[in-house]
Amino acid sequence: MLDRLTIERIDAIAGEGPILVALSGGGDSVALLHLLADQLGAARLRAVVVDHALRDGSHLDAARAQSIAEALGVHAEIATLSWPMGVKAGQASAREQRYRAVGNVARRLRSSVLVTGHTRDDQAETVLIRAARGSSWRGLAGMRAFTPLPLWPEGRGVWLARPLLCARREALREVLRLRGADWIEDPANANPDFARARARKALATALFDPMRLAALAERLAPRAQALDDAVFDLIQRRVSYDGDAMIVDSEAWDASPAIRARALSVLLAAAGAQQRVAEVALKQDVTHPFTRAGALVRPAPGGFRITRDPGALAGRADGAKPPPALPLPVGEETVWDARLALAMREPGWAVIVEGGGPVLARGAERQSVAASDAYWLLQSRVEHLLGRINDTKTH
Repeated sequence: MLDRLTIERIDAIAGEGPILVALSGGGDSVALLHLLADQLGAARLRAVVVDHALRDGSHLDAARAQSIAEALGVHAEIATLSWPMGVKAGQASAREQRYRAVGNVARRLRSSVLVTGHTRDDQAETVLIRAARGSSWRGLAGMRAFTPLPLWPEGRGVWLARPLLCARREALREVLRLRGADWIEDPANANPDFARARARKALATALFDPMRLAALAERLAPRAQALDDAVFDLIQRRVSYDGDAMIVDSEAWDASPAIRARALSVLLAAAGAQQRVAEVALKQDVTHPFTRAGALVRPAPGGFRITRDPGALAGRADGAKPPPALPLPVGEETVWDARLALAMREPGWAVIVEGGGPVLARGAERQSVAASDAYWLLQSRVEHLLGRINDTKTH
């Protein structure tokens, strides 16, 4: 049931480090843990159980999931999310916080790969949800079997693997039944407040085979990958990095409108410290300055230059707030504004915004960020958005 090529990549990328498994205690993730333990050995695995802390008794389910892993000989830890008072967490924020928690665990354990139990049924549900939201064809390409963890900067250096995308949910539960294994039924799976629960119910009564949606994703995925490969090649050849700026050689911006538009979208997301890529027009005019998605584009000799929008850093009249002061723990790498990694050797320092950019502050003292062990993450972020991992340091 495990996809052979995905398992081979997991094995190769993990190296001597642990393979981290996202364990909810549900049938899919428990079956995943059993199958991985069979094929790779329990000693190579570590499980992380995320307690979302959004309902009464969630901590009991987390403890039960932890015991399921321990019974298989897999060490498991629980990451409990915390929420501000009065905040009602939606699915999107819960997903982001979940990935943030597991990303932090992965980096602490020096694990380069996180494995999840997404199935072909999940893929069909994902396509339906995205179609209902008016997604472009890229969204209908669904989830990929191997991709960087979709969160920045916590996802730096961590791959997300889905070796069960070709497996059906009921088949995995049959595996568990034959083994006499236990699992947890999450009540959220039947909660109509959640889009995935609604999609699951809709597909259960659909007048067509829901796996046609998964097949659609499988047909579109190679097209999405081919586009990103072409975008990566264009950026590698025509974009240079200069500190917090990216310089584009527009005279050699030699690609189709679709490739150029996707490339510009990715560059804007990296420069603007965005979690997701917002599509731009196929014929976006770059001969005049404009701002979009927190980034500023300005013409430059032979091309154009992309930086962070100073207005976004300083705060704007529309209510956009500037990044807050970021304390810098001694000897610990910290990322500011999703673009700059810093580490200080002295206590008491923080990063603040002054004069349109970041500076180091300690009381009344000020220093350039160059006084710290600092490097820009723009190139790494661009590659992360295009399905690659590279922690290239740009000073």
